[in-house]
Amino acid sequence: MLVSDDDMHHVLEVLGDESGAAHRAAHEYLDALTKTVLAELMGESDAKSATEREQWARAQPRFKEHLAKVGAQAKADYTARQRYAAANAKMEVWRTQNANNRAAERVR
Repeated sequence: MLVSDDDMHHVLEVLGDESGAAHRAAHEYLDALTKTVLAELMGESDAKSATEREQWARAQPRFKEHLAKVGAQAKADYTARQRYAAANAKMEVWRTQNANNRAAERVR
């Protein structure tokens, strides 16, 4: 048997876990905030052209720290999505196994 009934208890825990939604919301929020952080930093620059202000802003530690936070939250988001997808695939294998077993019983 590829997927046992005991495995399904774990699958149901994963599928019922809402922490993945929190990771996704945090990731989307931080990603949306990136333009605001960049604009705020550009406003602090004394450079004359917009290109120079943007280059200055992107080189600032605050912007780099923000990008690191976005990256960490993205990793948590994608990890949760992968975990959910793997649990969903395992559930589909279990369902197929059970359907095949029922069909085999009918043949006998």
